[in-house]
Amino acid sequence: MTSVERQVGHSAIAAPHRRLQQIMATLLPRPCVAEAGQSITQLEGESIARLSAVKTVLLKVGQRGVPLGSPEEMAKLFTAKGLDPIVVEDISEIPADAEVIVTTGTPINADVLAKAPKAKLIAVAFTGIDHIDLSACKAHGAKVVHVPGYSTDATAELAVGLVISHLRRLRHCHQNIKDGVWGLGTPKQEDLRSKTVGIIGLGKIGIRLAELFHAFKVKGLVGYSLNQDPEFSALGGVYVDSLASVFLDSDIICVCVPLTDLSKGMVSEKLLELMRPDGVLVNISRGEVVDEVALAKLLAQRRFRAALDVFSNEPLPAESPLRQVPDEQLLMTPHIGYQSEGSLAVRLEVTIKNILAYLAGHAINKVV
Repeated sequence: MTSVERQVGHSAIAAPHRRLQQIMATLLPRPCVAEAGQSITQLEGESIARLSAVKTVLLKVGQRGVPLGSPEEMAKLFTAKGLDPIVVEDISEIPADAEVIVTTGTPINADVLAKAPKAKLIAVAFTGIDHIDLSACKAHGAKVVHVPGYSTDATAELAVGLVISHLRRLRHCHQNIKDGVWGLGTPKQEDLRSKTVGIIGLGKIGIRLAELFHAFKVKGLVGYSLNQDPEFSALGGVYVDSLASVFLDSDIICVCVPLTDLSKGMVSEKLLELMRPDGVLVNISRGEVVDEVALAKLLAQRRFRAALDVFSNEPLPAESPLRQVPDEQLLMTPHIGYQSEGSLAVRLEVTIKNILAYLAGHAINKVV
């Protein structure tokens, strides 16, 4: 392609942006200006939002999920995109003229939708959508969009960190230093390289985990997944036909499946009883995937070790039996897998893009 052709091609692409800006400048008091990397779809969506002042509810009810930002920050950012934001901390406060509902961890069901009869878009600022009643949204005529893959690296890295913390007994070592214990008082130290790692669920997070463990040159990789990604096999991973095989053949087991009717309770007490005495179970999926009562019982018996970043009820209730498990058997984190600064920044950016794309008539990252 000649330089002239390239210039013509570039002009052909840039022309719609300029034309749209010219039109909107005659209609809007504050015309849209394309930002670096902003697509014409986003610009169009922003223009439509400003013309119609789309009422956008930022829903934050309960403690599940980290908000997209402070109410002041979100009001400023969403307003800058032409949206009319309102932060809602109680379902009863949802305005009837809301057209877009943004949620992180707040469940969306028929009762919520009934408060917003004009709502046509549910923007989920999460990858997981197990807290969204998709049937109710479809019946309401509302599209559902989410943010896929924004925390894949962060969540996988946390899982590896939890495993290493157990194998090197870092909490015990830290306490030894505080107690003045050195040398012979060092707890048993284990090598990751000598372990076989089982991964349940080979989606994006599962594959990323396989890549990381492969880099550590673990003894072996075993996988169980309804959809078998050839990339896992390329890393030396071996697919097995049953969950029991994963538990029998692995020293470390990482659970990475989404919560569905099929996966709820799939890691049962019978499977947990197959864990090796020096084994480690890591759950970074959803708490309901694992039988927590059975897990707490077996951990209290020191049958194996576990690390949990997710729980069936969040925040973890004071009466949960998991709180009674000895520290050396269980390491818990408060659902931080997705909370790296980089991940949260991507989540916010994609959530806004999802809204603007929908307003422009080109919905992306659709679930329904």
